[in-house]
Amino acid sequence: MRRTALAALALAAILPHAQGQASQPWPVASTDPQYYDDSDLKPFAEAIGGARIVALGEQTHGGHEEYLLKTRLLKYLHEKMDFDVLLLESGFYDMARLAERVEAGEKLDDIAPGNVFFMYANTAEGRGMLQYLDRQRALGQPMALGGIDSQHTGETSRKELLPALHAYLKGAVPALADGAAWRQYAQAVQPLLEMQRTPPPAPQQAAFRQHTAALRRALCRPAWGPDSPPGQAAAADSRTGAAFWCQTVKSVEAQAAGYWSADQDYQRDNQMGDNAIWLADRLYPGRKVVIWAHTVHTARGFQRTPVHLQAGEVMHRHWAADYKVVQFSGAGGRILDYVSLQPQALPAAPPDSLEASLAASLANSPHAVLGLTASALPRPGQPQFSYEYQAQRGGQLGVNWDVLFFIRQLTPVSMAR
Repeated sequence: MRRTALAALALAAILPHAQGQASQPWPVASTDPQYYDDSDLKPFAEAIGGARIVALGEQTHGGHEEYLLKTRLLKYLHEKMDFDVLLLESGFYDMARLAERVEAGEKLDDIAPGNVFFMYANTAEGRGMLQYLDRQRALGQPMALGGIDSQHTGETSRKELLPALHAYLKGAVPALADGAAWRQYAQAVQPLLEMQRTPPPAPQQAAFRQHTAALRRALCRPAWGPDSPPGQAAAADSRTGAAFWCQTVKSVEAQAAGYWSADQDYQRDNQMGDNAIWLADRLYPGRKVVIWAHTVHTARGFQRTPVHLQAGEVMHRHWAADYKVVQFSGAGGRILDYVSLQPQALPAAPPDSLEASLAASLANSPHAVLGLTASALPRPGQPQFSYEYQAQRGGQLGVNWDVLFFIRQLTPVSMAR
C-alpha cells in the first residue's frame, strides 16, 4: 500500500495542475521572484481563496530557496491578489518608525540594518524582499509596513523608544511622565531594549509593573465608537496615538515577563499576535495583509501552556478562516544557522514522514518544489517532519498550516552585509 501511495503521489507530482483538480499536488516551476509565468501559482491562489490575512512562514530563517519562494509569493499576493500590507517579524516600535521614514522617501533596504531582523536585513535573499518593496513604492504601488514582534531589539528602539514615549506622555498624561515612578520605569526598560536578561531587584520590578499598569489604564482605551468626535479614532489609531503607545507599553511588558523569568512566563508570542491584530484591524482596517515570520510564530495550534499561546494561535482564534498559513519544508540539503551563522545540514527526514514520501515522489522528477494542501496528502494524518519542530511540537498540513511548499534540496542563504 505504501508503494502504491508513493507511486500515485509521484504521478500526481509531475502532472500539470488542471482545472478542478485542486486535490492533487502541483509542481512549482521556479522559486525565482522574477519568473515570468505565474500559472504555477494558481493553485496557491485557490488555496488562499478570499482570506484577508496570509502568513508566510519559514522553518529555518536560513534557507535560500525558502526566501526566494516567499518573495515570489509576496509578489504574487501583492500584484495579483491585492494584498497591500506587510507585517514583519521585527520590533513593533522599530518598524513603525521605519515605515514613517520609508513613506518620507528613504529606502527600506538602506535603513533596515540594525532595525529589521538581521536575517531579513543582512542576507542577500532577505534584501531581495526589501528591495522588492522599495521598487514597488517607486512605482507608486507601495505596501504599507508594520512589525509584530513584542521583543524590541532594534537600534531605533534603543535610542528613541523611551524619549518618544516620555514626550508623548508629557503632552497627553503629564502625571505619568514625571517623578520617581517614571524614572524607575525608564531604568527598568532601557536594559530590556539592550537585550539584557538579568532581572532587576524585586522592588524595581514591582515599580515597573505598577507604572506599567498606570500606563495601560491611561493608554489602552476601547476602540472609539461611532459617536466619537471626528478624527478622534484616527488619531488614537495612528502610529503616534494612544493606542499605538498602548501596544508599545504592552510589548515592553511582555519582553520583561520573558526576560526576567528565563522564559518561564513567555509572553512574547501572546503579544506578537495582539500586535498583528491591532495593526491589521485598527491601523490598516479592511486591507489585505501578509505576515512574514518564522512558522513557530505563525502556525495554528501551537502553545507552550494554555496561557502561553504562540502568535499564530492567537491570530487564528481571532480571524478564524480569514487567516491562512503557508509553510515550507525540505528533506535534504543545508541551511545557514541563524545563531551560529554557520552552514548546517538538515537532519534526515524519518521514513514515515510526509517529507520522506515527497522526496521519494520527486526522486526521478525534474521538479524541485512541490505545493500541496491537506486534500493532496498521500495518507490522511501523515506526520510531518519540519526542521526545528522535530523535538518541539511536530506539525501537520491541514492542522497547523493550510499550504505546504516542499523543497527537495535546500541551500544556505548568503550574508550580504
